[in-house]
Order: sequence, then structure tokens, then C-alpha cells
Amino acid sequence: MLEEDPIAEAVTVLTSRGHTVEPDDDHENWRVDGGEPITAGDLLAWAIVLGLNGGVGRLQ
Repeated sequence: MLEEDPIAEAVTVLTSRGHTVEPDDDHENWRVDGGEPITAGDLLAWAIVLGLNGGVGRLQ
């Protein structure tokens, strides 16, 4: 069984909610809705804080 990539999951969920999420060349930093670059960890935290995770134990 393949483990899901939490960053890819966060990007998918955020984009499905209408947000624009773009990585830098190294996929180390991300821009959400054209804002300032944030780290992958911050991207995960933002998705969790907004309650966009799919359920208990996901995006952790």
C-alpha cells in the first residue's frame, strides 16, 4: 500500500476549495493565492488550522 504524500494532499484540498497553490522550482516553498512564499510545513499547518484536513490522523 502506498503512503499518501501529505503535501500533495494539502495542495489538492486547498485547490479544491478554490485556492491557487504554486510551488517554487524545488517544491520547498509554496505560494497560496499569490501571497508570500511559505514552507511546506507552513502549508500543512495552514491546511490543518483551516480545518481542511480530511479527518483524524490526516495531514499530520
